[in-house]
Amino acid sequence: MNNLAIAIAAGLGVFLAGWAAFGVLAGILPGLLVFVVVQFLLGRRASTAIGAEVAPVQPLLQQRKIDEAIAVLRGVQARWGRWQFLIHGQIEAQLGILDYLQMKFDEARPKLAAGGEGPFAWTAFGRNATALAMLACIDYRQGRKDDAWSAFQRAGEASGTDVIVYQIWATLLSREGKRPEALLAVSKGLASHEKNASLQDLQARLANDKKIDPKEFGDAWYQFFPEDLLKQQVMTGRKGGTPNGLPQRPQQQAPRHGARHAPRR
Repeated sequence: MNNLAIAIAAGLGVFLAGWAAFGVLAGILPGLLVFVVVQFLLGRRASTAIGAEVAPVQPLLQQRKIDEAIAVLRGVQARWGRWQFLIHGQIEAQLGILDYLQMKFDEARPKLAAGGEGPFAWTAFGRNATALAMLACIDYRQGRKDDAWSAFQRAGEASGTDVIVYQIWATLLSREGKRPEALLAVSKGLASHEKNASLQDLQARLANDKKIDPKEFGDAWYQFFPEDLLKQQVMTGRKGGTPNGLPQRPQQQAPRHGARHAPRR
């Protein structure tokens, strides 16, 4: 947040100088302009530096070097968390996602909440849809169903172009015998993704009381239900797990409807 404080101080300084020289009105516009410019320049500098520092994380994860990836993220968080707006919570959410994928759900929960339900969650850019959806899935697993539906609602509002939140939300509602609520969840997804074939197919299945097969959703189902990935590995005779507990990704055919996410729970 130091960048924000510097920008405010710069803008306030210009405002006070203008006020002293020409009156209060003369200081407002230059002060606002300086604040915006300084915040933009400092934010861009920080974003460039942070992007370069987190670049090794993805290759480390691909190599299953989870502890090394976590160390990189913690280092970035320590260096930039006090300087750049939202960075602390965003990195905390990423660390929570890593815990979640290792099925460390209790450890993941507070970290996911920092990114999905942090102090700036009232802003669209302050919410992490993946973190919120994972929080919802943890609540569902642990029997807090009403909390889960509320978290899915917030995750849907923050999901942007990704429809997996609505697919999981509707599927879990359907499993609880809440078909009308599941149809409503899909309708909310279609309100912002009206031509999405996967949501349209899910809506038709729910309307006709047909079984929902998460295989239709593509690989992302495993992101939210990594335990299902391990079950599939056992069924196919593969040895489950990898170093640090991350599940292995199975070989599979391309999902239907061009979806990017996956298999059946």
